[in-house]
Amino acid sequence: MNKIYIAIACLTVFLSSCNDEFMERYPLDQISDENFWKTEQDLELYCNSFYSTYITGFGSGWGTSTVSPYGYNEAIAYGDVISDNGAPQTYSKVAADQYNGHISGGSGSGGWNWSNIRDLNYFLDNYQRGDVATEVRNVYAGEIYFFKAWDYFKKVKTFGDVPWLTHVVQTNSPELLAPRTPREEVMDSVIYILDKAIAYLPEKGSEKTDRLNKDMALHLKSRICLYEGTYRKYHSELGLDGTEFLQEAVAASEQLMDGTYNLYSTGDIENDYNELFATYSYDGNPEVILWKEYAADLNLGVAFSRYYAQNLRHRHGATRSLVDEYLCVDGQPISESDLFMGKETIQEEMTNRDPRLSQTIANFGTYNLQAGVQGANNAPYPNIPGLSGNQCPTGYRVAKWFLNDPTDWDRVTNGMQAAIVFRYAETLLNYAEAKYELGELNQTVLDETINLIRARVNMPPLVMGAIPSDPIMESNYATYCSYMPEPVLREIRRERRVELAFESFRWDDLMRWKAGRFLEIPVEGIKFVQDQFPGVEIGKDVFLSEEGYILPYFETLPNGRAFDEEKQYLFPIPIEDLVLNPNLDQNPGWEAN
Repeated sequence: MNKIYIAIACLTVFLSSCNDEFMERYPLDQISDENFWKTEQDLELYCNSFYSTYITGFGSGWGTSTVSPYGYNEAIAYGDVISDNGAPQTYSKVAADQYNGHISGGSGSGGWNWSNIRDLNYFLDNYQRGDVATEVRNVYAGEIYFFKAWDYFKKVKTFGDVPWLTHVVQTNSPELLAPRTPREEVMDSVIYILDKAIAYLPEKGSEKTDRLNKDMALHLKSRICLYEGTYRKYHSELGLDGTEFLQEAVAASEQLMDGTYNLYSTGDIENDYNELFATYSYDGNPEVILWKEYAADLNLGVAFSRYYAQNLRHRHGATRSLVDEYLCVDGQPISESDLFMGKETIQEEMTNRDPRLSQTIANFGTYNLQAGVQGANNAPYPNIPGLSGNQCPTGYRVAKWFLNDPTDWDRVTNGMQAAIVFRYAETLLNYAEAKYELGELNQTVLDETINLIRARVNMPPLVMGAIPSDPIMESNYATYCSYMPEPVLREIRRERRVELAFESFRWDDLMRWKAGRFLEIPVEGIKFVQDQFPGVEIGKDVFLSEEGYILPYFETLPNGRAFDEEKQYLFPIPIEDLVLNPNLDQNPGWEAN
């Protein structure tokens, strides 16, 4: 099975045989040498809570928990609101170079928190003590290594060098006052323990119900190694070679490209892509490697579908920057295609475009809420500024993840929409990009990856040696990036942006490509058409660019977003932690803040 219940930490069979307060006081103050680590049941119970910690899906309950230090809701669908893909009604301080959480937050804030690593290490320090067969206990060790590798990957993305902790740190441990471990050493250790997870975890189909398997760890390795390999290449100031990581990304991806997985398709190119993200279950879906299932009957759900459909969380919209990157159906960019109808209305923009555009962003009159439901006035036109209700600041209302089911909305915190965590399309994109970066890209690779993804929506294949120019993208790279990628790499990156939009990838991609200044591209929305919004007043309710596009931050952020290349690729360590450990050094550019 490739689903993970939100309930996995609360399996009744285990709770009924343990102290009632165990999970409330988990993990260190209830476990003792005398009464734990003796059986497989003990190991399984200890591992359970990490599933909900790391496999968050859409979160739980009201779905309002925020990611630190980014500041957006933890649901996968919201990650792009801090990137150039999305624009929340209240602009992101992270994207505007106004983040200062390290000043106001105390020790352990802003992502610089080690409690989960301590809990993972506590398992690794103790799991071999009981009389449990090696091959059995190693499965649970594989789960812990998987989660530890994932945790450290997130920390390295955020801070760069971080302390590598192998064992539980005590109050007198020297590690408490140690400097940060160099990134090179940390990432080598991450891959080492991830390889152990791959070795220990069972093959797909042989794992216990709702638990990790080897393929999930391979996919995580593909993601981590692509990130680190490209980060090292484009951040040459690190002086680190990323070749080995790129090779490992290729190898991990190839193991998943053995025919076990395929892209989901029923042949309905106008609906398949959107429907992939709006369902209650991914059982039997050939594309989904890991997903999170919710269960209302167990009182374990999340109010995602209700508030996402109504645009309540962040009241966000997509950006023109994203919309302009979708190709026309002839495979040509909008600046080159004779099929492009222009930008005078959103209806014209979406005509003759990659079908994923209208399945990711709602054309007027599509993906409407049913009459009588809160937020239904967001159709057929979106509630742009100047209208009452749940506003979409750019007019590009996001349709991806839209589950049009009032029954689930009425469940509120017991909503059951399923969340994709890992899917095969990402594997293919990782493989294609890594092969390019290694100088090993050829037409066969493109046909096995990018062109399979395009074929799902009947888009023309990408052909090496026949790649059209794209003046818009080329201008953006010339203005906002320190290098100009080759056309084929530009197209691989385009495909990744389009296919993975609003799945929380874009920020990481910009960071690893050293393209953070793309955030400075002016945030624009739809072309404002007065006849469509007769009650909205220009210069009072909405503000427009010279071309007539909505500018959502005209008043609140008049100088636009900003990105400081000297500091913003990493986040700062909380000042309080620097005081507690004088051997820690602050990340560059944040010292004076």
